[in-house]
Amino acid sequence: MASTHKEWFFKEYRDIFETTGETVLTYITRCGMDRKSSTVSLEKYLKNLSQESTVNFNIRAMKKMKEKSRDSKPLDEIRNGLLRNLFNTTELEQLENDPSCSNCDISLLYKIIRYACENVSDEDKKWSTPSSEMEYFISKIKKKRNNVVHKKVPKILNDEKFNEEVETLTELLMETLEATRIRYERNEDEITSKKDEVLKAISDTRKEVQQRAANAELPNFKKETNNELQNHLNHAKYIDPLHFLSGHENNKVDVQTLFSRIDVVNEGNDGLLREKDINHVDYLTILEITKARSPLSCPQILLVEGDAGSGKTTLITFIVSEWLIDEGDRCMKGLDHYDLLLRVVCREENISTLDELLKQVLPSSYIKYGSYLVPLLKKCKVLFLVDGLDEMNEISDKLVKNILSEGKECGNFTFMCTSRPDSVLGFKCKTPKNYQTSKVRLFGISHEERTHFVLKHYEWLAGDVSDDTDHLKKREEGIFYLKQIMKEIGWMELFRLPLNLLFLAAVFYYDPTLVTANLTQSQLYNFIHMWCKEKLLHRLCLTLSESKFIIQKKVDTVLKVVYKVALKGLLENRIYLTGDDEELLSSCCNIQDLPRSEVIPAFYSMRRKTAYGVLKEEYFIPHKGFQEFFAAQHIIEQSHAYKKGDIRCILQNNMTGHERGFEPLRNMLCHLLWQLNQLSLPNKTMVLEEAVDLIKESGIKYSSEWLSVLADMVPHDATLQRIVFHIKDRFDNKNSSDYKEIIEITDSTAQAALSLLPHIFPCTVMITLERSSDVNLRNAIAQHKLVHLWHHFTHPNTAGTSNYLLQQLAPMQVTTILCL
Repeated sequence: MASTHKEWFFKEYRDIFETTGETVLTYITRCGMDRKSSTVSLEKYLKNLSQESTVNFNIRAMKKMKEKSRDSKPLDEIRNGLLRNLFNTTELEQLENDPSCSNCDISLLYKIIRYACENVSDEDKKWSTPSSEMEYFISKIKKKRNNVVHKKVPKILNDEKFNEEVETLTELLMETLEATRIRYERNEDEITSKKDEVLKAISDTRKEVQQRAANAELPNFKKETNNELQNHLNHAKYIDPLHFLSGHENNKVDVQTLFSRIDVVNEGNDGLLREKDINHVDYLTILEITKARSPLSCPQILLVEGDAGSGKTTLITFIVSEWLIDEGDRCMKGLDHYDLLLRVVCREENISTLDELLKQVLPSSYIKYGSYLVPLLKKCKVLFLVDGLDEMNEISDKLVKNILSEGKECGNFTFMCTSRPDSVLGFKCKTPKNYQTSKVRLFGISHEERTHFVLKHYEWLAGDVSDDTDHLKKREEGIFYLKQIMKEIGWMELFRLPLNLLFLAAVFYYDPTLVTANLTQSQLYNFIHMWCKEKLLHRLCLTLSESKFIIQKKVDTVLKVVYKVALKGLLENRIYLTGDDEELLSSCCNIQDLPRSEVIPAFYSMRRKTAYGVLKEEYFIPHKGFQEFFAAQHIIEQSHAYKKGDIRCILQNNMTGHERGFEPLRNMLCHLLWQLNQLSLPNKTMVLEEAVDLIKESGIKYSSEWLSVLADMVPHDATLQRIVFHIKDRFDNKNSSDYKEIIEITDSTAQAALSLLPHIFPCTVMITLERSSDVNLRNAIAQHKLVHLWHHFTHPNTAGTSNYLLQQLAPMQVTTILCL
């Protein structure tokens, strides 16, 4: 293989040299014989030159005629003999058949220029002495050509050496053209055009040779790069879902052990997910969606949209793990279609081009194949897994754009990109037009799978206790009670998200009393955060001599910096700490006499990477959801002396240079609203109203969305009234195209509907319930005259039904009953 690769370099260099060298020298013949017709042979042209011509052939002929004047040979005879002396029979035959001299090689063109062109020196010294004269450059081209043909050039062992040689050749050709312009007084535009032609010829020749070489080497390339990629990605199949709690860096598990089925769905036309509209897609077949929808000639993008904690990164990790096992053992359909798999983690990348990515993940192949690497890659069927478009930093944004640009003509390329919903539209606007895009949404874990999911994570947390009877009994009891709890709360909307189920398993494992029927998402984050804090305090109390009270106050001081840094990172769309962030945190730890090595890992994860041979540690928020929760805490810290507009000011002051609007901040604002509802604050009504206003500005539009916001809290009256204000304001706007919206009530939003619906004017309501409930909706929907009821029942009655609701409704209220 190695010797073959060297031959590629040499052959490509030889082809480039001959093609472009001939182009330049042919142009010089045009300039030096501008009086010669392209239909007149060179022999005829030379024989018919005037005796005053400055062409070297004529000068030599006239000199011979004077030297042999005594022989009285006619000039025609002298010219004929000289012509056969300077050009052999084969060359003369070629020139007779090619009167334009457009198909001559470099050696013949050299002779034509030296003997048949005007204004060319015939002195050998002028042709051999280094200078800026045209003759020297032409002679240098001829000598290099002979060396190349006879392989007397230095060995071109690699891509770097090859590029150096091509650069040297290009420079020589450009200098030759410039000397030609000066000699024959050609205009700048003409020479510029010729230079561009030469540069294009170099590029085209390279592409042609690369194409031939790529076709020959492609099978080996696929095998070698796939092996190298699998070695590089082997670590990527492991996850540690709670590494920020475990305190152990190596507490990782193969994703195949914990992965559960994720519901993948298409969305309703208005962007709201309704159970009746959901078109479920088996997550094991999502890679086949692009093949079904996209023409083979187009590169394809599959956008996988999902809320924070819906399992986007875990799905990517699962696909990687499937790629790493034998084809016959894979569960993921469509993976066998691809030759190679490349992964881009947007929040982590510090490289900006595809070339740099390949150099990083395929170091051996990069050295071996050099400039052939990308052309060969473009001939392969490649699956790019791009994780976290919503977490792109400035550098990874450039990387994704560059890869998309490189792949825009590659029908074999497929990009599977994950993102939160708020970043999807912006990405689609930046995508090259020739990409075929499909989109699915991760809906989360189905009701049937949630208990199984939680139990798997609970068992993982409990560890292997088979040799410990007491711990085994405790784990079995925990599994029994967790099953009972899941029957009570597993249906809740917040447990659609895998991350929340994971938190539930962790909270139950460490303190089952915290798990109640009224649990909210913000409470889960709060429990986990307080837990991290308690574990830190426990460790610090073992090593520091101060009281727990004093240590806690110090930790709280550091946490204020953690919260501030989180808001800054959120607004800058990054989860990694900058050098300034780390310095700020370290400085605060030093001031508080707390060990940095204990405090920072309590709230951040860390990864080690090597850059330019130097091992570097980087800290990052374990999950963007925590960053949002922490950012909300920072605003809470500033709200105790609240004045109207303070929240907006805090956000806008920190947004300087990163104007993103409020849509990406919706989750953070919802965490903020939940916490504000719990607190006793001066001017509480004003601060709650502003929080609701900002949530509205984050893109909340539909009443059903407001119900989801309310479902995560017990709302203060000011919160409820401000939401009612925004709903009425939109409905009062008769220019709004969606003022006839249908409000959907589900099991998760039934309690919120009880609070909200009596305060808004009559509208259409759709009730979709899958379980029995003690929420009496009769009064809430009394004024809403158009009700669609999706009635769930089983026979015999082994599951919850909505019979109770039928008994609450007036007969004329219901227009549609669908029994499921």
